[in-house]
Amino acid sequence: MKKIIISIVLLASFISNAQIHNASGNIKTKSAIEFTDEDYIGFWSSEGTSHIVIWKDCNNNMQMAEFSATSGVPFDIVSLNFNKTNLFVKTNFKETNWTTESEFVFVDKSTLICTVSGDGNAPLTYKKIR
Repeated sequence: MKKIIISIVLLASFISNAQIHNASGNIKTKSAIEFTDEDYIGFWSSEGTSHIVIWKDCNNNMQMAEFSATSGVPFDIVSLNFNKTNLFVKTNFKETNWTTESEFVFVDKSTLICTVSGDGNAPLTYKKIR
């Protein structure tokens, strides 16, 4: 199973245009545009890798669930930090016992770029499905 996930992550990293570069060629770590919490809300998908769902709970706090696009197994969300330009998430995937830190940056209201580091390293592109 670990080989399958590694293969998927590597394939996704080659296929996706997941890094945003400025004119000097440096990778941005912050969106140039500010977004509201409501812009994050929805179902997002990175083809062949994972899906995320973001919502507000009854106390108006932002919440997130992430699950494997291949097995449907949910990730454990260890920590979650939203702001107007970035989303930082630390997850643990029990199937592989991998812990990763992800930084999501808005490209526009329907595209998030995710830089994953930790036990798995890959740039991913998430598209808003709804």
